[in-house]
Amino acid sequence: MKKNVMAWCLIVVCSTAIYSQKAKRYALKSGYVKLELTGSTVGTKELWWDDFGEKTCEIEKSVTTTKLFGMKTTEEKHAKTIVVKDNYWTVNYIENTGCKGTVPGYNIGQEISESMTEEEREAFANGVLESMGGQKLGSESLNGYSCDVFTIMGCKSWLYKGVAIKSEVKVMGIVNNEMFTDLKPGISVPASTFTAPTDVNYQDLSAAQNNFFAQMGNMPAMEDMDDDDDDLQIPVEYPFDKFKSVVNGFSYGGYKSWGVNSVFGVHASTLTKGFSSLTIVAESRKNAEEGEYSGMEKFTHNGHNCYYGEMEEEEGTALIIDYPAYDMYIIIAALPTMDKSTLVSISDKLQF
Repeated sequence: MKKNVMAWCLIVVCSTAIYSQKAKRYALKSGYVKLELTGSTVGTKELWWDDFGEKTCEIEKSVTTTKLFGMKTTEEKHAKTIVVKDNYWTVNYIENTGCKGTVPGYNIGQEISESMTEEEREAFANGVLESMGGQKLGSESLNGYSCDVFTIMGCKSWLYKGVAIKSEVKVMGIVNNEMFTDLKPGISVPASTFTAPTDVNYQDLSAAQNNFFAQMGNMPAMEDMDDDDDDLQIPVEYPFDKFKSVVNGFSYGGYKSWGVNSVFGVHASTLTKGFSSLTIVAESRKNAEEGEYSGMEKFTHNGHNCYYGEMEEEEGTALIIDYPAYDMYIIIAALPTMDKSTLVSISDKLQF
């Protein structure tokens, strides 16, 4: 059951992380950069952008050589990727194939980022960077351009106004470097640059992406998968219309709702304020594993058995309220943590 709550939180947090550094991806409205690729991958990469990164076009021509266990393989690449807000197109010129789709969580991440102050965006971005073991090393001048230097997961990057103009990657003995040979900040980029080629048959991946995210909360862990039907999700008995009515009538301290959904019998809604989130879930008690809440504080409130405690693997807390009349648990999860009394006061406003 906890996997469903974490999936909803994960989608919101990941979407916010993508856009948390700035409401605008780059600090430069438009421009062009050409990078020379050296190391295991040799070639060039070109990037055009406009509207502060809302529109991008990248073309890469390269050859990657890999040596593993005495065997040598080479892979040639000639590809174009265009991203316009929440839509993308990729073209493989070697095979004359392509695909298109939508960027998952774009609208949620963009709107949440725009609702943050500059200080909140910076704090969230720093938190994401630190959680992944990264750090900002400081500033450095690169051929006259003042860059912020970051390191994360074996990669060191030099960013000029948000644009990566140099990078060094060394992972498991494989070295790849990128260094700019041409940079034209502020130039006017023709609108046609961000128009996908029409002579390519694109495979639409949108439906597959949406299905993947819809099922995230219902996928069992690999170690739990077997050939039995024991792990099938049992729908909650509480009517979705009632759940939607209760949640839509709820407000709390400036938090913004991102809609109400029901997927495979689990009702859920997420509200955010800056980089804080509240997730409200209604799920059948039959989906709870035996002893799942044994490590949480148990108490009684308004005639309901309740459980309060920390969420596994996340810096958040959750309140679980038992509604036996509907064979249902209401779960209220907060990221970052909220204390017991705060979550109880929130539950009092939700009249299920």
